[in-house]
Amino acid sequence: MTRMSRPALVVLLVALAALPLLADKAKDLYEKGRDAEARQQYEAAFDFFRQAYQLKPKDLRYRAAFEHARFDAGAEAVHRGQQLREEGKLPEALAEFQKAAAIDPSSFIAKQEITRTLKLINDQQNPQPQAAGVPGSLERKIHEAGGPVELTPISNVPVTLKMLNTKSDVVYRTVGQLAGINVLFDPDYTPRPINVDLNGVSLEDALEITALESKTFWRPVTPNTIFIATDNPAKRKELEQSVLKTFYLTNLSQPTELQDVVNAIRAVLDVQRVQQLLSQNALVVRGTPDQIALAQKLVEDLDKARPEVIVDIAVMQVSKDRSRTLGLNPPTSATVTLQPNINQTTTTTGTTNAGNGGTVTQTTGNGSNGSISLNTLGNLNATDFQVTIPSANARATPS
Repeated sequence: MTRMSRPALVVLLVALAALPLLADKAKDLYEKGRDAEARQQYEAAFDFFRQAYQLKPKDLRYRAAFEHARFDAGAEAVHRGQQLREEGKLPEALAEFQKAAAIDPSSFIAKQEITRTLKLINDQQNPQPQAAGVPGSLERKIHEAGGPVELTPISNVPVTLKMLNTKSDVVYRTVGQLAGINVLFDPDYTPRPINVDLNGVSLEDALEITALESKTFWRPVTPNTIFIATDNPAKRKELEQSVLKTFYLTNLSQPTELQDVVNAIRAVLDVQRVQQLLSQNALVVRGTPDQIALAQKLVEDLDKARPEVIVDIAVMQVSKDRSRTLGLNPPTSATVTLQPNINQTTTTTGTTNAGNGGTVTQTTGNGSNGSISLNTLGNLNATDFQVTIPSANARATPS
C-alpha cells in the first residue's frame, strides 16, 4: 500500500507545483493580449486571450477578454478578405472569410461573404456558354436592349460658338457639324430664335445648353445621330428610351427588406415598373436612363451590411445556503409640543407661615395646557418646546 501511494503523492506534488506556473503563464498571455489589442492587432490579441482562457477556463476575466476579442478578430479578417476580393484575389479572399467564420461562428457577415465569393469563383471557373448559331442582327438587338444608345461623336474638340438671335434648328445643326454627328428633328417641332454663347464646352454640354434655351430635349438614336423634339410630357413619354436593369442585393436577411427597397424606389423615383425576385434577392427595374441611374444609387445606399453588436455577459451562480437579512427600522415620525408650564406665572410673597420666617410661592395659570397667550409669543425660545422621537429597531433575521 505504501509503495502504491508514493507515485500518487509525487504526481500530486508536481500538479500542485504546476498550478502557480499555469496561473503566471495565463496572466502573461492575458497581458500580451491586452498589449496587442491596444495596438489594434486583433487577431494576435484573440490568440493570446484564447490561450489564457484555455489555461484557466474558470476565470471570468480571461473568458470575457476571449469573447470580446473574437468579434474584433473576425471583423478584421472580413475586412481583409473584402480588400483581397476587390483586388481580384478570390481564393485568398475566400480563405480570409472562412478564417473569420472559424474565429466567430456567429458572424452573419462572414457567412454572407463566403457565399458571395464562392459564387464569384464558380462564375469565373464556369462561364456561361454562348448560344451557337445566333444571327448577328438578333445578337446586336439583344445587346442594345441591355442599355441606352451612347452618343460617340467623331470629334472630341471642345465646342466654341456664339450665335445671337438664331433659330434653334440652325444652332443644333451647327453644333452637330462641329462634333461630326447627324441631327434629326421631330415633325411637330417649331424652331424659335435663341441666343447661344459657348466657349470651350463639351458636345453634351453644348447640346444641353441649346436644349435649355430652346425648351427642347434630345436623345441619341444611333452612336452618331440625335433626335430633337419639343420638351413636354407627351413627347417625353413617346420618345424617351426605356432601360432594363437587374439589381442583386447581398445584405438582405428577410423578404420584407426587399419589399422596403421596392417601396423606396417607387415612392422616391416615381418608377412603377419594379419586379422583385425573392429567390434571387434581386430587383428588375425598367425606366428612363436617368431613373435607372438614380435607382442604382439608391440600391447601393440601402444595400448595406447589418451592423453587429457584441454584448459581454458573465453568468455567475449565487449560493443561497446561508443568508441573513440585516436592517434598521428608523423612526417615521416625530412629535413637537409646548412645555406644560409655558403659560404659568410664579408669584413670591413675604408672608410668614407658622412663624418660621419662610416665603410662600403661588403659581397661577393663564390658559389651558398646550396653548399660549399673545404676551408670551415674543419670548419663546428652544427650551419652551418638547420633541419626542420614537425609538429605532435593528433586526437580523437568518433564513
